[in-house]
Parts: sequence; C-alpha cells; structure tokens
Amino acid sequence: MKVGLAIYSILSNATAVTSYVSTRIYPNVAPKTTTFPFIVYDVDGDIPTDTKDGDATIDLNEVMVSCYADTYTTACALAEAIRDTLDRKSGTYEGVEIQTIVYTGYNDIFDDNHEMGIYRKAIDFNIRQINS
Repeated sequence: MKVGLAIYSILSNATAVTSYVSTRIYPNVAPKTTTFPFIVYDVDGDIPTDTKDGDATIDLNEVMVSCYADTYTTACALAEAIRDTLDRKSGTYEGVEIQTIVYTGYNDIFDDNHEMGIYRKAIDFNIRQINS
C-alpha cells in the first residue's frame, strides 16, 4: 500500500526525469497552478498473491504514470525517460521492497479543454512488491 512512495523516490532521484520536471511529481493530482511539464502517478490497487499456509508475500500493483506537457515532443521525451527509469527496476525505496517493475504499455491523450491544449502520455506498469 506504500508503492507510491517508491515510485516517487525512484522518479525524483532520476536526473533523466528531473531534468524535465524538477520536483513536479505528484500522487493522484497536480495543483491547478502547476507549470508544464509535470508527472502524476496513480496506484490502481494491488492483487495479493496468497500462499497455501500464510499471508501474501508478494503484491502485484498496477500503476499508471502520466506525464503532461505543452508540446508533443516534450511529452514523448519525458515518457521515454520515465519508462527507462522504471522498467525492470528493483530494490528498496522508502522502505518499500520492489522485486521488479515491468512496463506494460501506454496511451496518448490530448486534452483540448486547456487554452493551449495539453499533451499527456499515460504509461502503465506492473510492480511486484515484496511484503515483509
């Protein structure tokens, strides 16, 4: 249930990502006054993997990391940096033990409700988290 802390830690410590967004990385929603580009990540719950004789030792978390930009070129470059940073990552981040992160795909989204339009790449990952 703390996998979002690990995502933030990994992204905020990756120069390839922070060179675009600095510290503009948010769980669930960004403040309305946030400047472009920025990142919002959402954890879409988890699936516990129970064992025969005890609690689940590994949870599978579905995570969507969205990057928002005012140009398509920037959105593409930031999405690549996010994928390169997270895909196949493992280790312990903010006390959360990650067995592996696997990239599963992305969607292009354009929001024309904004005066200039907003380019968004929604990047999906499955994260195997080890429960201690």
